[in-house]
Amino acid sequence: MGFCATEMPRRPARGVWLYRLGVVMLIALTVVLDGLDNQMLGLAAPALLHEWGLERSVLGGIFALGFVGMALGTLLAGQIGDQYGRRVALLLGVALFGAATLATGCAGAVWHLALLKALAGVGLGGVPGTAAAMIAEFTTARWRSLAVTFGVVCVSIGGILGGGMAATLLPLLGWRWLFWASGALTMVVALFLLRCLPESPGFMARDANRRDELARLLRRLGETSSAAAPRAAAALPPLGELLKGDLARSTMGLSAAMLSGMFLIYLMFNWAPMLLSAQGFSLRETSLGLTWFNMGGTAGAMLAALAIMRVGSRLTLPLMAGLGALVCALLASLPMLLTGHGAGVMVALALLGLTASAAQSAMFALGAHAFPLPLRARGMGLMGAAGRIGALASAFAGSWLVVGWAGFFATLGALMVVNMASFLAVRGHIPPLGRGRTEDLQG
Repeated sequence: MGFCATEMPRRPARGVWLYRLGVVMLIALTVVLDGLDNQMLGLAAPALLHEWGLERSVLGGIFALGFVGMALGTLLAGQIGDQYGRRVALLLGVALFGAATLATGCAGAVWHLALLKALAGVGLGGVPGTAAAMIAEFTTARWRSLAVTFGVVCVSIGGILGGGMAATLLPLLGWRWLFWASGALTMVVALFLLRCLPESPGFMARDANRRDELARLLRRLGETSSAAAPRAAAALPPLGELLKGDLARSTMGLSAAMLSGMFLIYLMFNWAPMLLSAQGFSLRETSLGLTWFNMGGTAGAMLAALAIMRVGSRLTLPLMAGLGALVCALLASLPMLLTGHGAGVMVALALLGLTASAAQSAMFALGAHAFPLPLRARGMGLMGAAGRIGALASAFAGSWLVVGWAGFFATLGALMVVNMASFLAVRGHIPPLGRGRTEDLQG
């Protein structure tokens, strides 16, 4: 029997952590689907361009429209999350990108692809940030960084799943089946989450009409019912508070880090298969190259979360970004000869995920810590919107960077230097566990 949060009976204290874990896994599942659907077009690109006879620049324009949709979706999700609830924002996003991905399998023209990619982008844009903010509310301070990072790294887990699907389906059934399989899976999970996913306690605490519902949820989470007092009659603080005082430095630093980081991530997601294909790798190997990158990102993000618990984020995140820059330098100088160097390329891509990609996943935990609860969804939405600008730039840059191996990875290395400097500029870093950290529900 699957976990269903809204139907679980009250549990004794020893079962509280199982309930928390179950809710976190449900939220993380939405990010897995985000990563899966987000990478479908990049994985299908070599086969799609060959079948339709398209130029790379056309594909770049389609990616760009998707990122415009994602930027809009990121901002909308933040506003919906703070005004109508994190659960509402999350479910709307999953349903929208699932339906658009499913329909993409039936596309018959370039404008169909462009329109559906833009619609999918609106749904995809807000899911990682909303999920991170929601996970932060369902975990205690001791495990919050690890849990939020795990939730965000599920984008890479979705990419691993997508890479495996592409390696299997592309040679046998063609690119349309990638979208049909991914979209159908997303819609089925969305229906399950509609029944089972609870609203965040932080949002319910602001609504006097949901006092009883909040009290029941807090008991399941092992919190005292006194926390169910309706604290939120006060109006939301204005968005401008994010750019005042000490919070301004964190907002600007996180936004710059997200912009450079998402440039790298989406340059890899959307253009790495094309880059490998141009160097003579087979259709299966181009899919597996992105899978290796995602596998490294998954492992690295969890290691980063554990390191943050031990030494804090001020040391961990700049160090990982700096190591990512070194890996980019290695890749830029690596001879691109398939015979004898194919395995080395795959290992180097995994190392890039282990360092550079992992730092971006752990960044969401930093955002969940740096922004106070009433501004958290909008703060993470703002930094997410900056990330979409970087992703949008990658759509146009990728079409010409993909023709040169060394230039591609030299550009990524420069982005990681900017990323490292941005992390160093953030003021509200996560301290090591036990130093200024307390066990509370909502941080």
